[in-house]
Amino acid sequence: IKKLLADHEHLQHILLAAPPYIYFIHEQTVKRGLPAELALIPVIESEFNPNDHSNKGATGLWQLMPATASELGVKVKSGYDGRRNVVASTKAALAYFHDLGTMFNGNWLLAIAAYNCGQFKVASATKRAGTHNFWNLHLPRETTYYVPKLLAVAAIVANPEKYGVELPVVENKPFFKEVKITETVKLSQVAKSTGVTVKTMTALNPDVKHDVVVPVKGGNTVLVPVGQKISV
Repeated sequence: IKKLLADHEHLQHILLAAPPYIYFIHEQTVKRGLPAELALIPVIESEFNPNDHSNKGATGLWQLMPATASELGVKVKSGYDGRRNVVASTKAALAYFHDLGTMFNGNWLLAIAAYNCGQFKVASATKRAGTHNFWNLHLPRETTYYVPKLLAVAAIVANPEKYGVELPVVENKPFFKEVKITETVKLSQVAKSTGVTVKTMTALNPDVKHDVVVPVKGGNTVLVPVGQKISV
């Protein structure tokens, strides 16, 4: 908590990036019966930047690796990376968390650690230590900080006044909706037809490259702010 508060401006910047996505992520988390704190994972994974890309190859809000994304049914191919798709990546990441929660018998500290370094490393660490107590395990340095960081973010969000943090206003309703696309269209055209800025449309549809949305078999979708209509 002290480390996060030491760079208050940076923390505020991350929190201000969350509103377009956080309602949907929290809704999906609760829908699956998962701990609500998991909705804050993107704070430490990507700082709520869906275009974030690590030098290890992880991408998107949830920093999914290519192999993990493939196992979870997220499309990653030449010219398209579904890990940047807000809806697809969120559903995939939470499905993975559901599996990890089951694997570690509801021990969410271990499940969260496994999301960071892999379930086999965590399982091996518990076997070596003879305990399932996260705090007594020998795990990679990054993981030993990963779990406490999430707990710290959750504590700050739960009681911002205590820590002198101002949370952005997030309305208790969906921020975006999916609209089906049946023909090739430019994202900038969708923005114009809805009266929404290109910046907002790009933030909601980071998986769209070169401004062009190409329909796939069965149709394709773009995310637009709720209350907006488009003519495509």
